[in-house]
Amino acid sequence: MSGQDDDDAAGGDFGQFNTLYDTGHKFYGFQDFYLANNGSGTGFYGLIDFAIKGKVSPAPGWTAKADLHMFSTQSGIDGADADVVVAADATIGSDNARDTDLGQELDLTLVHKYDANTNIAIGYSHYWTTQTFAELNGGSGASASVQNTGGADWFYVQADTKF
Repeated sequence: MSGQDDDDAAGGDFGQFNTLYDTGHKFYGFQDFYLANNGSGTGFYGLIDFAIKGKVSPAPGWTAKADLHMFSTQSGIDGADADVVVAADATIGSDNARDTDLGQELDLTLVHKYDANTNIAIGYSHYWTTQTFAELNGGSGASASVQNTGGADWFYVQADTKF
C-alpha cells in the first residue's frame, strides 16, 4: 500500500491507496494488524510486506504451511518525515523508533482434508513488534513501548464445510 510522509499530510495531500476489498490474510498475515483499508494501521505511511511462503504435504490429506512476513512502511519516516511519530516523546532518541521496520509475523497452519466437502485447519501465529510499530499503534512514550513491543500470539481452529 502506498503512503505519504509528514510533508504530504501537513499539506493536506493524502495519497494513500485504499484497498476497498482486500484479501488481507493472503498478503498481510493472519493477525490482522493491517486490515484498515485506509492505511491507518501504519500511520498512513503505507505498507510493504515481503513474505516467504512454503508448504509441504506430509501425508495424504494433510498440508502444512509456513508464511514469514517482514513488514515495513512504504514511506521513509526518518528526519523530518518522522515528526508525527516522535513528536510527543523526547525520550525516544535515535534508536529504531525512526526505522521503517514494523515487525515480522510467522504463520503456521496445518490443514486436514477431512472429506470432499470439509477441511479442518489449525493455526498458530506470532508477531515480533518493533518500537516503530508501538509508536504508530499505541501512542507514544514509555506506555507504547511497554504495551506494544512484547509481540503477540494467536491460535485458532477452523472447520470449512461446503454445502
